[in-house]
Amino acid sequence: MNIKALQNNNNLITSLCVSLLLFGVIAYIYFLSVSVVHVVMRKEATTQIGELRSEIARLETSYIEAKHQISARVASLEGFNQNQEKVFISKQEQSLVLRTANE
Repeated sequence: MNIKALQNNNNLITSLCVSLLLFGVIAYIYFLSVSVVHVVMRKEATTQIGELRSEIARLETSYIEAKHQISARVASLEGFNQNQEKVFISKQEQSLVLRTANE
């Protein structure tokens, strides 16, 4: 009877080891596939971020252009005119004078 109990115990331990091995293999395959999915999703997210940044840059450009057009219109509505005659001022050479303490 002792031998039969020992065999049952050995069968139970063997079954437990085999099931742990199968569980480990299945868990490895699952986590490997999950990590691959996350890598693919990250690449897609990075691509979408780049596209969104490009779209934001285009929208900012159109916003700035519209803002300049509106500024020009508002300036012309308030009576400002564009000056066609440009005047350039040149700075003359400055002379330095030494001042004494008596002055």
